Parts: sequence; C-alpha cells; structure tokens
Amino acid sequence: MTAETTATATTRFAPAGDPSLLLPATVACGVFMTSLDQNVIVTALPGIGESLGRPPSQLGLLITVYVASLIVTMPLGGWLADRFGLRNVYCFALLVFASASALCGLSENIWMLVGSRALQGFGGALMGTLGQVVILSSFPRDRTLRINMYISLAGQSGPLVGPLVGGALTTYVSWRWIFYINIPIALTAALLAASLFPTTTKPVRTPFDFPGFLLVGGGMALLVFGMDSLAAKDAAASIIGVELGLAIAILTVAAFYCLRTRNPLLDLNLLRIRTFRISFLTGGGLDTIGLSSVVFLLPLMFQLGFGMSAVQAGSLTFVAAIGSLLMRFFMPRILNRFGFKRVLIVNTPIAALLVAGFALMQESTPTWIVLAYIFAFGLFRSVQWASTGNLAYSDIAPEQLSRFSALYYILWQLAVAISVGLAAAMLSLLAGGGQASVNDYRLLFVVEGLITLCALLAYFRLTPQDGAHVSGHGGHISTD
Repeated sequence: MTAETTATATTRFAPAGDPSLLLPATVACGVFMTSLDQNVIVTALPGIGESLGRPPSQLGLLITVYVASLIVTMPLGGWLADRFGLRNVYCFALLVFASASALCGLSENIWMLVGSRALQGFGGALMGTLGQVVILSSFPRDRTLRINMYISLAGQSGPLVGPLVGGALTTYVSWRWIFYINIPIALTAALLAASLFPTTTKPVRTPFDFPGFLLVGGGMALLVFGMDSLAAKDAAASIIGVELGLAIAILTVAAFYCLRTRNPLLDLNLLRIRTFRISFLTGGGLDTIGLSSVVFLLPLMFQLGFGMSAVQAGSLTFVAAIGSLLMRFFMPRILNRFGFKRVLIVNTPIAALLVAGFALMQESTPTWIVLAYIFAFGLFRSVQWASTGNLAYSDIAPEQLSRFSALYYILWQLAVAISVGLAAAMLSLLAGGGQASVNDYRLLFVVEGLITLCALLAYFRLTPQDGAHVSGHGGHISTD
C-alpha cells in the first residue's frame, strides 16, 4: 500500500465534517489517567501500607498487577471495538476505570486493593489501545502527527506529576484520594466520548480467539512478573528462571499460533509492514530498551552510588521529563523539515552517546551540569520516541487500526519491562550478588548506550519518502 493510498483511505473512512478538537482532548484525558495511575501510587505506598497494616516492601504487587493487567487486556481492544463499536467500548472502558478507582479508594484490605488495581488496568488498557484508533480513524494522516504530539504530552505528564500528586494527597488528605480524583475526570470523558466519537455502522462479527488470548495473556503475565521479580530481586533465581523460561516458551507457541490461525487476537502479520517493523520492532524495540533503562539506573546510581536522598535524586531526574515535554512542541516541524529517516539516523547516535555519557558523572560533578545533561537527554529521548511512534502507523490501513494499536502498545510495554529486568539482571551480575558499585553502574550505562546504537542498523533501511504523508516532508503537506 502506498503512502498516498493510505492517506486517501483514511480520509474516506473518517467521519463526515471536521471532527471537534474536543475529541483528541477526550482521548488525552484517558491517556493522562492511565499514565498517572502507573506513577501516582509510588509515593503513596508508605501511607497505604500504614493504613492497611502492611510494610511498603510488600506493596510492589499494586504496581506490577496494574502493568500486567494492562498488557494482558490490550489484545482484547481490537476485537471488542470491531465487535461492539469503537465508541461503545471506549465509553465502557472509562466507566470501568471510574468504578475501579472508586473501589481502590474504598479498599479495606490489600487483596481488595490488588483486585481493584487489576480492574483499573483492564479499563486503562482499552483506553490506551483504542484512543489512538479514534484519532487515526477520525482525522486524515496529514493532521495526526501534530494531534498525537499534543496527546503524548498527557502521557508524558503522568511520570512528571504522578509522584508529586501522590505525595501531596497522601500527606495532606488521604491516599484514597489518589484514586478518587479519577472519577470526575473519567465520567466527564465518558460523556464527551458518547457524543463525539465515531460510531461503527457495520460491526465485524469475528469469533473471539480464546486459545490465542490464553496463550498471549498467560505468556505476557509470566514475562511481566518474571521481569519484575528480576528487578526487585525478591525471589529465588530458580523461580525467576522458571517464570521467564515458561514465558518465552508460551509466547513462542503463541507467535506460531497467531501467524497460522484465522482472525487471531494478536495480528502478527502486521509486522510484514516495513515501516512498522523497522520503526518499532527492529529499531524502536532496541532503543526503547536502552533509553528506558536510564529511568531505572540513574536514580539508583544517585542514591546508592553517590549517597543522595530519594528527594535529591528525584529532583534531578525530574528534568528529563521536562525536556521530553518541551520537545514535543517542536517535533511536527522538525519531522516536516527533515523527514523520519534523517531525524532517526542523526538522533540515534546522539541518544546512544547521551546514555553512555552518564558513565562519566561523578559525585563531585556540579549540580547545574548534571541538570543540563539530564535535560538534554530528555530532549533527544523525546525526539527518538516521537519519531518511531508516529512512523509506526504511517502505512497502517484504516481497517487494521484496532489490531495495530493493540500490537503496538503490547510491544511498547514489553520493551519497557524487558529494559528494567535486563538492567537489573546485568547490575546484579556485575555486582556479584552484593552491593553494586559506582563503576558497575558506569559500565552498564555504556552497555545500554551500545544497545541503543544498534537500532541505527534498522533505520538505515528507511527511505526518505517513508512517512512523508504523515510528516509532510518533501512538500506533501503544510504544518502551518
């Protein structure tokens, strides 16, 4: 399918008339809530533990079960949207998220809270996968780049404000309000979605792929919990090995099954689309693993290696999110001017060098230099992820959007989980099972930089015309 054909098809499938800008604002609300709830609970764990009579060290499940529920549920989004209609399923997801948030706030014991967090993840997964489908099916491709950039600001804001909101509400009101604040946002978004989102005039009545769901869901859950145990070092090596071994075996069987069965829940045939495969699997997967590791390693090096407090480390790493947010405003014009291939070929070595450059930091490095460096890392990381994320959908046909969105977000979440798990495993190996030294962190940053650089091999396979109908490069569209 050519770029021009894709753009024309998308326009034809879009609703008549000019969609309201409240539509992307509604999607942004869902993205913000999903991202916020992944991060807001971290600083609230001590308050939750005190209230429920559990030490914070036993509350990591509240984070893991949310992420696991997100990943397991994501493949359902495409089938549910085709079967019951995009608008209906999105509104349902918002109502589920609001109800789950209320149950989280009302929880009187740890297991009720764990179950409610899993239900939150279910609603959040549907919002995450279907929100992009709504945008891509409502607007022509020559407008989606700028719209997606602004929506991504909502996702980037979650890690930025989550710990601050969680800490403030837990300290001055109650930890229960970190969940209650979702309710009015979700209900308002549901009302807007009911009136603004496109309707499906002809549902696709494909049978539900139950064997595929069990294989994909089971393998994903085992991989997430295995990587979490690897990062937390809270289980025996043999148990972690069994979890990860089973996960890989089940996911391998799931991959063969999805490639061979008719109407699979997870459409791996989308990887035959060259721009999607290059931008996210062979390229974006590698640089996502390398770049995401910094979020895990840098605070540890600051605290355990340099002796900083959690507040000091957080106030330094915080500026990476600010850099990411600011760069999003400039990305449409950068991609319009230079195109996806040139941006990725130039930016990938810079991003890799910045990751490896963290190895040069010393305890005596002036604070302003550390802040400036982390800010620059946030800028170039944002360039990388914004480029691969928008190139990934450039050649996806309208009828493939729901399946693409499910596969895209699953691969993204898995890349992040693998990044943290691998970084933790390599750190433990370098430390020999004891306390990691500053030199161990430095060596690991160099390794992660090399992993990021390997993505460059995939980006050389792009052509200057790839994604031009999305970016406007070469005069296809105007970004004004």
